[in-house]
Amino acid sequence: MKNKKSPFFTFCCSLVPGAGEMYMGLYKQGISLMILFFGVGAIGGWTGVEVLWAIAPVVWFFSFFHTHNLRSMPEEEFLEEKDRYFLFQDFDMANADDFLKRNKKIIAIALILWGICMLVQICMNLLDPFFGGFLWELAWRMNGNTGRIIVAVAMLLCGFYLLKRRNDEITEEEKTEEMIEEIIE
Repeated sequence: MKNKKSPFFTFCCSLVPGAGEMYMGLYKQGISLMILFFGVGAIGGWTGVEVLWAIAPVVWFFSFFHTHNLRSMPEEEFLEEKDRYFLFQDFDMANADDFLKRNKKIIAIALILWGICMLVQICMNLLDPFFGGFLWELAWRMNGNTGRIIVAVAMLLCGFYLLKRRNDEITEEEKTEEMIEEIIE
């Protein structure tokens, strides 16, 4: 895998997040950046949480400069560059339960924040007609947002459930430790 690729094609590929890395032969890095960039846009558009789109320019700039940094590396350094996924590097489907246990709190907080963002966006859309005086639009908007409201509430409930379940597991572990200490004494 040589990093001395065509400067023109390197530039063209670097304009699409992840494509430059893939052009340089680092497919895992490239696919990670593509999924992150396009996934954020798709999820932000689907859920109506446009705040997520703020991540897209950061990913684009990182990918652009990362590609040009890779191209300017000396050959020896480039050959030592490991092709790895940027996110969830150690993730293995066989260890999915361990991954979820280790990151349960982070996932729960992310779900709660995402659900709150969705509900705030929906509420702002629903209350907009009151300030404009169009009550008919409220019924129309409520009908159009029903699916998103359900998804937002489900995400909030899942996040709270994960946090509650974690607390229950901690109290069970404490009880088990106390019983073991009593037996030992």
